[in-house]
Parts: sequence; structure tokens; C-alpha cells
Amino acid sequence: MSKFNPPFVTIPEVRHIRYSGEGAFRRTKDCVFHVRLEQPDSRILRLLQREFPGIPVVGGEAPEGAGYAVSLGASRCGQPADVTGIAVPSSGIEEGYELAVRPERIEVRAVRAAGLFYGLQTLRQLLDTAAGDSLPCADIHDWPDTARRGMHFDFRQTHSRLEKLEEAIAQFARFKINTLLIEYEDKFPFRCDPVLRHPKHAFTEEQLARLLEAAREHYIEVMPLQQTFGHLEYVLRHEAYAPLRETPESTGELCPCKPGSYELLTKMLDEIIAAHPDSPYVHLGCDEVYSLCECETCRERFGGSREAAFIHFVNRMIEYTAARGKQPVIWHDMLDKCPEDLLQTLDPRVAVMIWIYNYRNIEAEVSALTAKFRRLGIDVMGAPAVRCFDWAEHQNYPVAVNRLDNLKQWRDTAAKLDIDCVIGTNWTAAFSLGTPYGIFETTWYVNGYHADVTWNRSGGGEDYIDRFMAVFHGLRPAAVAAKVGRYTNEDYYFIIRHFTEEAVRHRDIAELIAVMHDFEVATDRSRAIHKYAYRWRLYPGDGAERRSLLNNYVRNRSGLQRVRPRMTAVLRRFQPDDMADHYVLSRFYLHDYLNETLYKELGLDETLLPQSHDS
Repeated sequence: MSKFNPPFVTIPEVRHIRYSGEGAFRRTKDCVFHVRLEQPDSRILRLLQREFPGIPVVGGEAPEGAGYAVSLGASRCGQPADVTGIAVPSSGIEEGYELAVRPERIEVRAVRAAGLFYGLQTLRQLLDTAAGDSLPCADIHDWPDTARRGMHFDFRQTHSRLEKLEEAIAQFARFKINTLLIEYEDKFPFRCDPVLRHPKHAFTEEQLARLLEAAREHYIEVMPLQQTFGHLEYVLRHEAYAPLRETPESTGELCPCKPGSYELLTKMLDEIIAAHPDSPYVHLGCDEVYSLCECETCRERFGGSREAAFIHFVNRMIEYTAARGKQPVIWHDMLDKCPEDLLQTLDPRVAVMIWIYNYRNIEAEVSALTAKFRRLGIDVMGAPAVRCFDWAEHQNYPVAVNRLDNLKQWRDTAAKLDIDCVIGTNWTAAFSLGTPYGIFETTWYVNGYHADVTWNRSGGGEDYIDRFMAVFHGLRPAAVAAKVGRYTNEDYYFIIRHFTEEAVRHRDIAELIAVMHDFEVATDRSRAIHKYAYRWRLYPGDGAERRSLLNNYVRNRSGLQRVRPRMTAVLRRFQPDDMADHYVLSRFYLHDYLNETLYKELGLDETLLPQSHDS
């Protein structure tokens, strides 16, 4: 692992940087921002006020063609230069920028407002990670490799408080993310039927507007996701909609032949579309439709062809969405094995988002799928996973070794295939009726890696963990190494728990991950009580076996008692109280159940625990 600590540390890593050796810029109390905007954009001014509080802002509009620029320096330095000759290629002109550090001032220039916005995010990181109030003189030329760089809010299970979601959106922008996929499910404030809204946690219309305004404020385009075929448990669980199931047993799959199916989904889509007037895309879901063509009507109508039934209904959804001025998007998996002749009947106005989360052959699989869809004139998007199932339903934080590898493979594959929209999916559960994964805030490390490799495909190197520790937590590599020794990119979740006191920024995230780690230690599977309970069955009355059983019960139960109130308290900082309690119950339910059944049957109870652990 590299311990080289360059003067400029950022996430994403900037593309081109040249240190001039001409001295350094030193921030002083009389510094001001001089602003020049070709078109008025109050978001830039508010960004300066938020990210650089206390520094006055002067200047304003400029003539057409002058571009967008901000300089930081003494008031006598005057206006920044125009954008003539800016060294950003046409492919990156929308979001590219130049940043020049000189002894007398720092200048950020861009052809578009979004480019200036991202240049200022870089400046904020440079000042945050600088040694003291000075920056060495240098020139930065930076622009994105991927046009649409996306993160994901999945609201199906637990989600953060609204103010935390707004903070997350601001952090996405600091990482130069410009797209946000949101799966609302029953958290959307549906009007067509109140039963579709979660009774406690659905957003009000005012809250939804606030969330979407936060995205717009940070140059982030929202892509709403409304499931239209499978994963509709939150709808079909209700008695009024149960008749629309493909079969009585299929709690999540809609029957395409029931007349009410199309009418229900189009009403829901109308509301989603109306709430997102500026969003060019609407994601229609359509993944994992497990019980296709099982009802008698579907078998007769589609000749038992699952693919024919799928494409028929999806085409209706595509037509409805496209007619309302939106680009429809669907997941790829139901088309994976579709025969070529049937695939040719898919409406080419759709974009297909390929999601492949594991294994070592991402390039081969994605290349074959991309070629198949592009031959039919269908656009392709990519979806690696920031968090997904990973062979373990209880994920208190992402499995870093799998997630970083998946993102790295997608980085290389997207570059080779010129896939210009890549969304890092971040699931809260396998499905609506399942057990929640870990909460959103434990995924920042992997989110940052995704941002790193989508903006700059040369990013994601061995120094990523050092850059993340510096940018996100304010920790220097030397200090990290001095405390924990050697480490690599995959070790973040094992080492950040040691820095709950030292973290300068986002200390609450370090504390959250530390609690999750302590919970996992307390439930160490290698010391699961059943492994000692079965021995007591083999050797009843044996004193050594009884002592071994008792020792492990005391160790495990005491650890759980210590961590439970800490986990509850930490989670309530991020989530509504009852939602945090739901998460805690999901983690402790099995252990509590065993304590009330198996352990009690064995004569074990909490009176055997040391008194110091009773609180």
C-alpha cells in the first residue's frame, strides 16, 4: 500500500495536475471570492456560502461567451480571466473545469455552471486536506470519463431521516455524482390510493419536494424507479390488489392479463412522472418476475412463453412512459436468455440497465449483453453494486472485498464498451418482505470508490483508502499506519473503528461502523451456542461439558447485552426512532428467541451473567 502523501488529495482523483514549484497560495483573513457567471445561477452563490462560510462574495454576471469563473484572493486581485483556451475536451465540456493555484490567488474556470460547481468541490477538498492554510502552486485540468455517474437511494426497508438524506445528497455532489436513482416504493406519497403509502414513513408531498430540491440544488438529476411487474409486494400484499397477482402464491408478481394491472400501474406512473418533471428518465424496474406465465389465462394467451408475456406487458409500460416524454429504463435480467426473435419485438425506446454484482467475468458477460441490445438499437446502462446480497442476508456494512472488485471490473468494462451511465446500486434488503441490510451511512466508503472510478477511470488505485481517510475523515495516512499497521483498500471496515476519537470529519460514521463491528464480534458464528448445546445432549451430566456450555453462553449473551443499547442509540442519530428499533429487532430477534427457548430449556438464563453486564 502506498503511503505517499501528495500535496493535493481528492475524491474523485483529479485527472491532470502539474505542480509548478512557484511557491504557494496562503489564505488570509482579507480573502474574497470574485464571481463571474455567464448566466445567473444562484446555486453557485449558495455553494460558496455553504462550503466557504465567512468569505465575502463579490462580482456577478458576465457577457455571453465569458463562461463561469471564481477566484479566491485579496479584493485587489479583481475578476478572474474568461474561459478562452480552457484545456477541457469537448466530451467533458459540460462538467469539466480548470483550477489554477498561484501565490496571489486561486482561480476556477469552466465553460458551464456545472463545471464550475465541480471545480469548487475540488477546491473545498484541497483546503480541507491541506497542511495549514497554504496550497502549493499548481494547475489542474479535470473532467469526467462517465457522463452519468449515479448513486442509489433504496427506501423499501429502512432509510435515514430527511435531513440525513439531504446531507447525503450534498456529499454525493462533493464526490461529483450527477444522477440519483430513487426506489420509493411505499414511501412515495401516492394519492391514487392511500393504502399504497406507508402508514408512518411515507414522505409528505412537502418532504418529497424538499428532497428533490436538494438534488437540483446540487446539480443531481433524479431517476425515479417505479416497479411495474415484479417486486410489487408492497402493493399486492393488500387484499384489494391480491386478485392482480399472477398466482395467489406470488406475492410480488403482477399478472399482465388482469385488466386492473395496467390501470393500476399507469395511475402510479402518472404520479411518479408528475412529481419529477425535470427527470428525463423513469426506471420501470421489471426485474426478477419469478412467476411469469403461471396462471391459466397467461399460458393460453402467450403459449406458455414467459418471455412473450414479459415483453408484451413491458412494451405497454414503455409506450405509456415514452408518450409522456420520459425515457423508460428496465433491468436486464428477464431478457438475459430471451430468444433473438422475441427480443426483436422489444420496443427500442427503452434503455436496459445491466446489473451484474459478483464473480470475475463481468467484462465477458456485460460485453455479450451490450452487443445483443445494441444490435437492436437499444441503449445500455450499467449497474455495479455498492451493497447487495453477497451471500449474506445480514450485512451490517458492505463486503468490501467483493464490492471494490465489482466496481473495479465495471470501471474497466464501461471504458471498453463506452457505457456512459453507471449507477452504483445500494440495496437495503433483498426484497420488501425481507430482513434489512445495514443502513445507508455504512456504505460511504464504497460509494466514494464508485465515484472515484466513474469520474476518473484511472482512479481506484492502492492509495484510495488513504485518500478516503483524508478527505472523508480528515485522517493522515501516517497516523492511520501508526495505529493499525499495514492495511489495504479492503480493510476500511476493520480499521475505521479504531478512529472514533481521532476522526476530524464524519466521526459519527466511524462510531456507527464500530458498533456494527462489536455486534458481529458478540455474535461470532464460530462460538454459536448451538455448537455447545448439542454436546450437552451427547454428554448429559458431564461437568466439563456443562462448564463449556455455560462459558460460551455467558460470553455471547454478555456481549449482546453490552452492544444492544449502543446500537440503538447510534442508529437513532440517523433514522427515525421506530425505524432504528426495527433494524435492531432484526439483528437481535434470533438471539432473543433462542434465549427464551433453547437456552431456558438448557437451564441457562441471564441471572448467570456477571452483574456488571445487567445494565
